[in-house]
Amino acid sequence: MALPAPQLPIPASDAPAERRRVGVIDIGSNSIRLVVFAGATRAPLPIFNEKVLCGMGRRLHSTGKLDPDGVEQALANLPRFAAAAESLGVERLRVVGTAAIRDAIDGPAFIARVKETSGLKIETISGETEARLSALGLLSALPDADGAMGDLGGGSLELVRLDKGALGPQATLPLGPLRLNEAEREGDDIGEVVKETLAAMRWLPGLAGRTFYAIGGAWRALARIHQAHTEYRLRVIDGYRVDPDSFRDFLRLVARMSDAALKQLPDVPAKRLDTLRPAARILRHILNIGRPRHLVFSAQGLREGILFDDLPEAKRKEDPLLAAAADIARHFGRFAKLGPSLARWSDGLFKSESRAEKRLREAACLLSDIGWVDHPDYRAPLVFERALTMPLPGIDHPGRAFLAHALHARYEDESGSKQRKTAGALGLDGEALARARAIGQAIRLGYTIAAGRDDVLARTALGAGEKLLTLTVPRADGTFAGESVTKRLDQLARALELTPRLATRG
Repeated sequence: MALPAPQLPIPASDAPAERRRVGVIDIGSNSIRLVVFAGATRAPLPIFNEKVLCGMGRRLHSTGKLDPDGVEQALANLPRFAAAAESLGVERLRVVGTAAIRDAIDGPAFIARVKETSGLKIETISGETEARLSALGLLSALPDADGAMGDLGGGSLELVRLDKGALGPQATLPLGPLRLNEAEREGDDIGEVVKETLAAMRWLPGLAGRTFYAIGGAWRALARIHQAHTEYRLRVIDGYRVDPDSFRDFLRLVARMSDAALKQLPDVPAKRLDTLRPAARILRHILNIGRPRHLVFSAQGLREGILFDDLPEAKRKEDPLLAAAADIARHFGRFAKLGPSLARWSDGLFKSESRAEKRLREAACLLSDIGWVDHPDYRAPLVFERALTMPLPGIDHPGRAFLAHALHARYEDESGSKQRKTAGALGLDGEALARARAIGQAIRLGYTIAAGRDDVLARTALGAGEKLLTLTVPRADGTFAGESVTKRLDQLARALELTPRLATRG
């Protein structure tokens, strides 16, 4: 029987309502960006992402107007963004303008020119709305985020306090890197400007012992440089967690560097060079005032918040990681129904797992068939790397390492030294590594039994006792006999340090 083709994102005209492609064009002080998503789902999958650094807010502080060169660059690129969105079948496109457009006296004129040259209608959002939507974008990935979020754009900083997922006080501050650079050229002490502006946020010291979530291109650039500088194993910014005290020293170093010195750092983006120093100063002052326990970088922000804001309340309550894993399985797997069945089938092996551990096991089950299109000899290492880097919200880097090891074990019995080294580098301890590999071995056994059919898997039961790992199958049913089943059962038993037992029932 021929295998079904992978279900790639389908054209908007043939898709159900929530699967129809949507897009957001974000026109900021420093950049314009188009992101197209496969659908307005709980964890929307980005399928197109393009940005241009225009710097329209570069002279706003002194002139009150948009930078003429930046305006022309934006006008030259926005028609392409509009054409790309149409070509990709986007059925709903939001175009939002932030700090530069709302603050510039010629903002309305720019909006009119954009409408005339590209047909795009810009929706200028207030600072309060920008702060709320950025916070919703973070919460779409981390529903229980606790501490504060900061979204640093070219012209402003949005701050929102978060209380275990609930939005608290929020503010929009004139602390964008482009604005500060201009103020410094005019003779202002921008260190004092940043310090005094942040001191007015009376709730910021309440960050002590909690987490600060950093969003925005300049801060992501700093995180990327830090990863390269420390030779960090995974170059994924989303979920990157660092110790604030040690990172503060790194920020102090960057803030004092010349352009020539900055260019010598690894992975420095040339077009963001002029924003790195002020961005470092702002973040360092936040850490000094707030004294958070953790600093976490997030790739989820304004654009994701716009989509999340439109979701029904029931949809918002879904787990973002599991929703994303289910979407990826539907697009790229063969047996979308088998993932949830595998999760239920393996429940009996992990009765004492925590809620967080169960969530990762369920995600591994949902993603367990993403390597089927690869050559069998390469599936395990390719899937390992894919799990580390795929667009999954709501997961930290140790969690990514856990999924990578579980999916590696789904295709290969033993992990190699490279995989074990990665585990340690990303904060996965030996106990978690062993558990991940046991989950992968259970998934491997489940696929062997089911042969792609969840109803076949449901006729069996898997359970673990103090000494025995028992697979119970229907009596006198040849479907469950054979070397492959017993071999996989033995491998799983070894992973769990149990004795395998094949039982029958009438």
